[in-house]
Amino acid sequence: MGWVDDLDDMVQETFLRAFRGLSRLQDPARFAAYVHRIAQNISVDRLRRTGKEPVALDELELEPERQPSAATDIREERLARMRKLVGRLPEALREAVLLFYFEQKSHAEIAAMLEVTEAAVNQRLHRARLHLKQAFGEGEVT
Repeated sequence: MGWVDDLDDMVQETFLRAFRGLSRLQDPARFAAYVHRIAQNISVDRLRRTGKEPVALDELELEPERQPSAATDIREERLARMRKLVGRLPEALREAVLLFYFEQKSHAEIAAMLEVTEAAVNQRLHRARLHLKQAFGEGEVT
């Protein structure tokens, strides 16, 4: 089975479990967090069953290689460094950064998804920014 088929199966399983357990959901406003947690659990279960080790985010090649022009070389290099640094953040900080900057979720949406307060989301983003600023300035990730 290819990875697309596997992904389709995981999505179907996620929504089937969500539908079956819907009667146990006490707060409808937390539906997104509820489904997110189910999907996360299914992913972890599948990784355990296959015996494969999870791959660190900074080791994944997320974009196809291209030949950048001279004008974009520096920007592409900085973006690549930043992606690697984000991948090396502690999980709690990385989740907040990915949800806020890449999925463009609000603090309230992130708080609901991660089951934390908005203040905790703000603190995680602040810590992540400090960490990234320091690491980027020190030239980490070559």
